[in-house]
Amino acid sequence: MAESRAASAPLLSTSALGRNFGGLAAVRDVSICLHQGELHAVIGPNGAGKSTLVNLLSGHLAPTAGLIQLDGRDISGEPAWRMTRLGIGRSFQRTNVMSSLSVLENVRLAAQAVAGLRLSRLFTPAARENVLVEAARHCLERVGLMGVEDRPCGLLSHGEQRQLEIAMTLAARPRVLLLDEPLAGMGPEEGERFMHLLKDLAREHAILLIEHDMDFVFAVADWMTVMVDGTVLAEGRPPAVRANAEVQRAYLGGHA
Repeated sequence: MAESRAASAPLLSTSALGRNFGGLAAVRDVSICLHQGELHAVIGPNGAGKSTLVNLLSGHLAPTAGLIQLDGRDISGEPAWRMTRLGIGRSFQRTNVMSSLSVLENVRLAAQAVAGLRLSRLFTPAARENVLVEAARHCLERVGLMGVEDRPCGLLSHGEQRQLEIAMTLAARPRVLLLDEPLAGMGPEEGERFMHLLKDLAREHAILLIEHDMDFVFAVADWMTVMVDGTVLAEGRPPAVRANAEVQRAYLGGHA
C-alpha cells in the first residue's frame, strides 16, 4: 500500500503550513498529504496544533504561511463556505445539531444549504422537494440512521448524534472529511459501530481524523501524522509510528 500511496497524487495537501496567534506559532511548517480512499489520523498531546490544523484546512482560519492545495489547486485562505462548496466537509468536537428538529429535517437542511437557490424553490416548500429529501435519506442510510429519521434529535444517544453530524456533513457531497474527535463521549459499543462507519466512508473519501483514543486510531488509520508543539514530529504507517523512538519519548517524556 505504501507503493500505491507514493504513486497517487494527494487529494488535499499542505506545504509548510503555518498559523500564528500573536507571537505564538500554533502550527508551523506542517506538510501533509490526504489521499482518496485513505484514513489519515493526526495525533498528538493537547496543544499540539491538531484542531488549528483542521480549522485551517476547513477555512475557519486563514494561514499565516504556506499552501493548502486541493487537486493541485491553491485554496489557501478560502473561507469556510467556499471550502464546503469545493468538497471539504468537517465535523466539530461538540455535536452541532438542532435538537428540536427531526433527524431527517437536520440532514435535509444541510443538503439545502449547499444545493443553491433555484427560482422554483421560491414557490415550493423545501420539505416537499424530493431531491433534497431523497439526498437526506441517502445520507442517513449511509450512516445507519434510517429507521429513526422522524425522531427528534434531542432523543438520540450521543453516538447517534455523532452519526447524524456525519450524515449532515455528507449532505454537502464532500470529497474530503475532516473529523475532530468524533469519538468523544461515546461508549465502547457506539465506538465499535463508528469504527465500521469510518472504514466504510474511507473507501470513497480522503479522511483526516483527530482522536485521542489510541486503540481506536491504530485500529482504523492507514497513515498517521504525529504533531508536537505545532509541528510534525513523525509520520508513516501505524506500525512504524508505534515503534518510533521519538514518538515514544514525546508521549512518555512529559508532553502528554
